[in-house]
Amino acid sequence: MSGFRCLALETGVRPSSVAASNGDRHFETSVPGGASIAAVLYETIDEVLDQVGLSLEELDCIAFGRGPGAFTGLRVAAAAAQGLATGLGVRLCAVSSLAAMAQDACDRAPAGTWIAPALPAGRDQAYLGWYRTGESGLVSAEADDWLAPAARSRLPGTARFVGAGGVWSENEALHAANASRMEHLEDRALPRAGAVLRLARRDFAEGRTTAPEQAQPVYLRTAV
Repeated sequence: MSGFRCLALETGVRPSSVAASNGDRHFETSVPGGASIAAVLYETIDEVLDQVGLSLEELDCIAFGRGPGAFTGLRVAAAAAQGLATGLGVRLCAVSSLAAMAQDACDRAPAGTWIAPALPAGRDQAYLGWYRTGESGLVSAEADDWLAPAARSRLPGTARFVGAGGVWSENEALHAANASRMEHLEDRALPRAGAVLRLARRDFAEGRTTAPEQAQPVYLRTAV
C-alpha cells in the first residue's frame, strides 16, 4: 500500500486531531481549540489534505477514531466521516481510539510489548484496553476494550505492561490495582489521528473496512 491515500479524524479527546497520507507524504495537526470542533473541523481537513497534495476525490478511504471517548466528540468524527465517505463513494476504517492511544505510546517499542491504554470515563470509571505490538510495529488487541470501575480494573494475565495515558497517574485506585505489573508509564500518550492513520493503513490492506451507513461510534456504555 505504498500509495495509500487516507484522511483520518480523531475527535473523541482534546486536543482533537486530523491527519492524512498520500503515499510517503504524511501530515498531522491539532484541531484549533476554543471553538466548537464541528465549526473548525472541515477547515482543518482542507489544511491537512493541502499539505500532502490531495483532494477529497483522490482518497482511498477515510478513517476515524470510533471511541471510546467523549460522547459529543465521537459523534462529530463519525458524522463527518460518514458524510464525506457517502458523498465520495469510499469505505471507512473505524479504528479503536484506545488502539490509537496504545500505538501513540509505543510506536517504536519492540515486538511483544504489552500496552494498557486508559482514558477517564467519569463516575470513577475508566476505559481500558489490552494491546501488544507485533513485528510490524503496529499494535493488535488482545482483549476487547472495556469500561470498569477504576478501583476494580485489574488487567488480564500476568505480563508487565506499559501504561498509556495520564489517567494511570491521576487515578490512585487504578494505579494501585495494577502498579506491581507496570513496566513504565507513557502519560502523554493520547489517541491521535496520526496513529489512527497508521492502523487504518493495515486495516485497509487487509480488507477490514466498513460501509459508511454501518460505521458507528463505540461508547462502551449501555446508556449515553
